[in-house]
Amino acid sequence: MCMFFSPMVFADKLTIYTYSEVPFATQVNNTKQGLVIEFLEALLTHAKIDYQVQLLPLKRGMALAESKKNTCVLPIERNQQRESQFKWFAPVMISRYGLFSDKSINTPLITLSDVKSNSIGSFLGSGIGEYLSNAGYKVQLTTNDALNLRKLQRKRIDFWAADIVTAKALMAEQKIDFGEPELIFFTSIRAMACNSELDTEVENRLQNALIHLYKTGYMSDLNKKYGLTIG
Repeated sequence: MCMFFSPMVFADKLTIYTYSEVPFATQVNNTKQGLVIEFLEALLTHAKIDYQVQLLPLKRGMALAESKKNTCVLPIERNQQRESQFKWFAPVMISRYGLFSDKSINTPLITLSDVKSNSIGSFLGSGIGEYLSNAGYKVQLTTNDALNLRKLQRKRIDFWAADIVTAKALMAEQKIDFGEPELIFFTSIRAMACNSELDTEVENRLQNALIHLYKTGYMSDLNKKYGLTIG
């Protein structure tokens, strides 16, 4: 378990859970880096709230954020099913999702329904995995998205449903190239979700800090740095 501590002090310390997802949150030589880490530093510094970051599998982080006060998790997809479970701070980023294959398929994909009979890799806690499962697709879940890259390479799944920026970063890191997605099928808002009992004063400070980051252009610049766009 890894932690990062902020020097700012206000009210109770927040514990914020994130998960390893290049290029958004990674750890190199005991140093956390990525879009999420930079975002949290800017947000919590402006809000004057003390915090710590812990890297955990997403499913575990979501369960803790739902059950423990003064905890948050990010980045996760905001959807109707999750809406009432948390207090939300969004958008942190907007992600596009695609289906990647090992290029052995011969027929171009036109719509998502073209893969209804195929196996699709995703990971525990992924809103996209939940979306596909609820729609009746054959989804295989791993503990983290990097495992799906290997599963696709070994033909244990037919397709990999992934955030396009993350998929390309993982392929570069692992030196496995599946090229462009066969189909871009979904765009979602990814947010920070906090425990529903988060103090109103802390909630207001976070919301005001997020508004400030957008008004100053910080969020636009940060997302562009990592190959994303907002709005």
